[in-house]
Amino acid sequence: MISIRDAISTDASDLAHLIKELGYPAEAREVWSRVEKLPETYRTLVAEVAGRVVGFVRMLTLPVYEHPRPIGWILALSVSSTKRRIGVGRALIKAAEKHYRALGVNDVRLSSGLQRTEAHEFYDKLGFDKVGYRFKKKLA
Repeated sequence: MISIRDAISTDASDLAHLIKELGYPAEAREVWSRVEKLPETYRTLVAEVAGRVVGFVRMLTLPVYEHPRPIGWILALSVSSTKRRIGVGRALIKAAEKHYRALGVNDVRLSSGLQRTEAHEFYDKLGFDKVGYRFKKKLA
C-alpha cells in the first residue's frame, strides 16, 4: 500500500537519496535547510511503502499574469529505483493534481530532461501533453 503525506524534517536523508537518484548532488542537512527556506507556494509530498519513503514530488503554485488562475509546476518527481512500476509515481502525480484542484489550479506543467525517455512515456500515459522545449543557460 502506498501512502502520501507532506515531507517532514526526518525525511531529509530519504529525500537526499532520491535527489541523488535523479543525478543531482544532495546531502540531507542541506536538502532540509533548503526546504525550510521555501515560501508556502512550494510543497513537497512523499510516498511511503511499508513505512519507508520511496518517492517524492516537489510542487510550486505560481501566479502569472498570462492566466487568470495560478499555474501548477511539478518541479521534481523521484521514485526509488527499487520501487518503480508499482504505482508510486502515479500516486504522487494524482496527489499533486488533487492539491492543485483544491487551490483552483487547472493548468499543471512540468519539465523533463531529454534523456529521461521512460519518464516521458510515463507522463504521456498520465495525460500530459508535450508542448515545447526547455532551455538552460549557466551564468558565470
